[in-house]
Amino acid sequence: MKDTVEGSLRALDARTSGIYNLGSGQARSFNELVDVLNKCLRTNFQADYIDNPHAHYQNFTQADLTNARSALGYEPRFPLEEGVRDYMQWLYG
Repeated sequence: MKDTVEGSLRALDARTSGIYNLGSGQARSFNELVDVLNKCLRTNFQADYIDNPHAHYQNFTQADLTNARSALGYEPRFPLEEGVRDYMQWLYG
């Protein structure tokens, strides 16, 4: 989340209008997110899998940071694990 806030603030001052993908530039799976949450929360929940009701669901996403890097000087600095940990600390204090 910290990276996307920084990227958004940089976009406010961008010299040209454009579409800037923000993220880590590294694909992460739903299962990895479940693992990160389990570690942060000290739980051992298992993911529930359901049939996807959306015919055009995009199964794979990975932010292309080319434009954000060149136009905004954006570079992700915070891994998913750190962002989830910070959010959990904020949420549960």
